[in-house]
Amino acid sequence: MLEAVAATAFLAVALMAFAANTIWLTRDEKSADSTSAAHALAQQKLEQLRSTPLGAAAVAPGIYIDPTNPLRADGTAGGPYTRRWTVSGNDQPAFGLRTVTVTVSWRDSRSHTTTLAAYIRCSTIPC
Repeated sequence: MLEAVAATAFLAVALMAFAANTIWLTRDEKSADSTSAAHALAQQKLEQLRSTPLGAAAVAPGIYIDPTNPLRADGTAGGPYTRRWTVSGNDQPAFGLRTVTVTVSWRDSRSHTTTLAAYIRCSTIPC
């Protein structure tokens, strides 16, 4: 009888551990999905800015906030993501270049941020 109670208690503890692990894995998977979506949103904007014609107002030095914020994972309005980007001053880091930095932030159980950066050419050298 004592062995049966001990075995039942051991089995109960093991099952509780498996249940807790399942919850942790589900939470971790959701976090990975959110991070992937944020990276995709940042990459999408970075590629859009890199393909903008030289000298366009969209790539002038400054700080920009996406007018469709907050965003869903597919880039449409109404989700948890906030996207902003910064275009560096002229000739930074080198003559004829500007640095574009895109940042996507979101909040689930805590705040997260992902940032991507690339260089774009200026219309003239030096800018």
